[in-house]
Amino acid sequence: MELIMIATNLVQTAVLAVLLFLSIRLLLKNTNSLTAVFLSFFFALWFLADIYWLVYDILRADARMPFAANEFAEAALVLTLAAILNSAVPHGSHAAVRQVVFGALFAVCNVVLWIAWSGEWVQDIITGLAFIWLISSVACTLKVVHALSKKEWILLGAFCALLIAGQGLTFFFEDPVKSGIDAGCYLLLFLVILYWLVKLIVSYKRKDSSKRLASLAVANYVWIVVTLFMSSGIIYTVIFNVETITGVLVFLAAAKVVKES
Repeated sequence: MELIMIATNLVQTAVLAVLLFLSIRLLLKNTNSLTAVFLSFFFALWFLADIYWLVYDILRADARMPFAANEFAEAALVLTLAAILNSAVPHGSHAAVRQVVFGALFAVCNVVLWIAWSGEWVQDIITGLAFIWLISSVACTLKVVHALSKKEWILLGAFCALLIAGQGLTFFFEDPVKSGIDAGCYLLLFLVILYWLVKLIVSYKRKDSSKRLASLAVANYVWIVVTLFMSSGIIYTVIFNVETITGVLVFLAAAKVVKES
């Protein structure tokens, strides 16, 4: 598994190097675009964070990762992704109050789970504050571009609530009940991944606005991150590879915004 993870990390790092090159080239052609600036920073931070993890996995594969430079890079990465989205889809602070409140609540629940799993208060709170802002931004832009219907918002909220409840229950039960709850949580996570991918594909086929595509692409990426934090073993490796693909989708959507602006 360690060798598989290192190989997977190498593949992602190679893909990120290409995306970073393409982002910089896009920036040089569109020097006045804030979205292009943030996109370049996003892939630069992601690339450097991956390099850090790769070197650490090779040199100290059996040691626990301490609070280190990668934590700041990952927090900055999350903030930069929010900046990409907010620059691509400008909106007022009161554009989607209800969605932002519930999105922030979901993010806070995730941070609480991270702390309960790892016991790393400082790094989880630092990354968590950035993550709360990102999910709030995603919720707001999805509302602004009318990406979801009222029924879809309700369904998504129900799935998020069930997911948090399920993950919380795993602290109170032992196997086989705990394994059953975990399986149910994975099912919820995978269903929402499929949901975002289908929404994004349909949006591309309909030739929707670049702002709508960017909102859906980032929402998809954020859910992949949520899934990564809630996964382990072979499932984590699979989702890690899906994250690589999702990064490509974010680039394509953001690049479309830059070219059309």
